[in-house]
Amino acid sequence: MIFLKKFISFTIAVLALGLFLCGCASKKDTSNGSKTEATSQPFTERQVDTAEGKFIFDNAGLLSADDLKACNDYAGWLYSYKLINTAVVTTNDLGGKTPSDYALEQYNKIYEGKGSGLLVVINNETNEDSIWRTGSCLSDISQTSEDNAMYWATKEIVGGSYRRGIMRLLQLGELCTDRVVDNTQVFSYDVMTSLDKALASCKYDVTLLASRNGSSTSNEDVLKNYYRRKYKNGGGIMLMADTNTKTIIAYSDEKIPAKLNQALIEANKLTAKNDYFGAVNKVIEALDGKPASVEKTE
Repeated sequence: MIFLKKFISFTIAVLALGLFLCGCASKKDTSNGSKTEATSQPFTERQVDTAEGKFIFDNAGLLSADDLKACNDYAGWLYSYKLINTAVVTTNDLGGKTPSDYALEQYNKIYEGKGSGLLVVINNETNEDSIWRTGSCLSDISQTSEDNAMYWATKEIVGGSYRRGIMRLLQLGELCTDRVVDNTQVFSYDVMTSLDKALASCKYDVTLLASRNGSSTSNEDVLKNYYRRKYKNGGGIMLMADTNTKTIIAYSDEKIPAKLNQALIEANKLTAKNDYFGAVNKVIEALDGKPASVEKTE
């Protein structure tokens, strides 16, 4: 006898005063899917390079070697291109934990709870699968989009295609902006999308990381690590706005334009006043881009 999977969705928000859990749990009603059917999107698989690293942890042995590689390569692409800490864990044993606690445990185990993340748990013990979102994934992926992906992933998995089901859930990561990764949620969704468009207008390939670095690793080293994820072949410019130190810095393997260095001086005067939106716009202007015009959120 086959049962449809019941999904539980969990999200966490990293707020200025600490880490708070903002979860919601719901059992999906599969008796009438007409409204969800109408919002279905065609399923496609991207052609991506072989991933460097492990992102799929198939402890339940649900995937063939080919399917495992396809899912791992795609998750690796999200990790590099979108700068999302991406992972999938399959399990037959939650170890006595609730699905939410298990998902959090796995994210902490794999990524130490850091960054913007999208973690999927395929749970064969209680048939309650989980999605864990943080940072940009919390801001950029709406609950409606998640619910729709969950519905269609359920149908794929029940039909025996774990690969397609997992891919559908991972593809939520493509809703995140290309040039802004906000680990701190310092920007609202509207501001993020406006900044993303403005950064795309620059003469150079520019990506912004918003972070709250509380580790022993220097901001410069954190920025370089993100730069190497996004720009494996060099080129491009990576920015980092740190809400802990209230600073903004830049890094590139290539020579940084002199006018960018000058703009950073002015931008840091704004970050000192918590005006990160204005600071990034200073940099965008220096790189011959069109500044974002959306009202910044306090």
